[in-house]
Amino acid sequence: MQISQTDWPETDFTEAVESLAQRHYAVIPDFLSPPMLKLLHDECLQRHEEGHFHAAAIGRAAGQQHNTGIRGDSICWLQPDFPAGGRYLQRMADLQAILNRELYLGLRQFETHYAHYLPGSFYKRHVDRHRDNDARVITAVCYLNPAWPDGAGGEIRVWNARDEEVMTLAPQGGTLLLFTSHDIPHEVLPADRLRLSMAGWFRRD
Repeated sequence: MQISQTDWPETDFTEAVESLAQRHYAVIPDFLSPPMLKLLHDECLQRHEEGHFHAAAIGRAAGQQHNTGIRGDSICWLQPDFPAGGRYLQRMADLQAILNRELYLGLRQFETHYAHYLPGSFYKRHVDRHRDNDARVITAVCYLNPAWPDGAGGEIRVWNARDEEVMTLAPQGGTLLLFTSHDIPHEVLPADRLRLSMAGWFRRD
């Protein structure tokens, strides 16, 4: 499926690539057009209502466990045949090519899931790369709540590899956050309302 210009705003990724290279994170406001934001938001809610979500786990493979004291969201993995999610996967394939060309990362695939946080849910501080697997290279978080109000909570708090807090970012719909998966600790703060997003990883396996 071809992605039309009405689906995606014209985006110059130069600044984001430079920020990733220098600071290991980048924020891209308005990555989603308003129509795409609505399509993804509605698809996330519809799939949740249809029972396609499951409680998110921590850990990997045989070490996976569910612990709502650490992580409270439920998730649904995007597939290429999702009407809206498939378009997002195509767009991220374009971004993958840019990151490989500019940063020589050797990325080979991208995976992502919808994340559904009920009011009060959170995800405590963690890094995204598993200790026994270095496949995840760049994390990509895209927010799906339009017009997120000040004071509603739900921010992502980010530290750098020196354990310095560098950013607390509100989950404003359409914003894309990128950061290196191995050395950027982060946490999701509780919100006073439903919080929707997509969390994914550019991988080199």
